[in-house]
Amino acid sequence: MPLGSVGAFLICLPLTFVLGGCGSPEAASAATTASRFVELASEDPGAACAMLAPLTRDKAAEEGDGDCAEGLRSAELSPASSGPDMDPEVAGHTALVTTGGQTLFLTLFDDGWKVLAAGCTRVSKDEAVPYDCALEGD
Repeated sequence: MPLGSVGAFLICLPLTFVLGGCGSPEAASAATTASRFVELASEDPGAACAMLAPLTRDKAAEEGDGDCAEGLRSAELSPASSGPDMDPEVAGHTALVTTGGQTLFLTLFDDGWKVLAAGCTRVSKDEAVPYDCALEGD
């Protein structure tokens, strides 16, 4: 995975607690968005596509031969769980939420949180190494 938006988020992650991550309304809203996205990705991928950031939606459509919902299905994201596996982390206009055994990265737009990357897992214990994501924008 190239060091793009997700990589930039990881660099900013130490600022999470300074900027008001855990327990904030922003963290709760990001967690709700992530959980709803994971639920819809398995039940109604077309509706889940509306929750993707524009570049991520474009990439999903590209992976699905022009169909975002098909691209989501091919990403084989983990199924929904009862809620976040750990407290969401918010840094400015970005968030990291782990739910259903996967990590999602979100970014805040004027109309709310959108999923920037999903199906992300740690490939190294070294925090400088970016996550590997099943779905992300370029």
